[in-house]
Amino acid sequence: MIERRAEDRTRLNIPGMILVDEHRTMPCIISDRSATGIRVTLPSTEDLPDVFILTFDDTGEALVCRAAWRKADQIGCIADVLVTAWLVQPALRPQMAWH
Repeated sequence: MIERRAEDRTRLNIPGMILVDEHRTMPCIISDRSATGIRVTLPSTEDLPDVFILTFDDTGEALVCRAAWRKADQIGCIADVLVTAWLVQPALRPQMAWH
């Protein structure tokens, strides 16, 4: 098999969570990561949008991810933006007034 990746990958196999939208989350396993992408394993990628937030259970890191490829139970994504910690730590969320 010919290796086509531009960057070395680090195998992780750690639990994570995908925030699909403001009402839905999906547990997942973050299988590996490189400087340019992340591979995520989950029961099904069928209902997963092309852009989502991926959180790492062990560090609380949250990334806005964009799908690069998908299979039935795996998705390869590119992390576009690091989301601040307040997404995964409610005590740090800024107070907003809704009118």
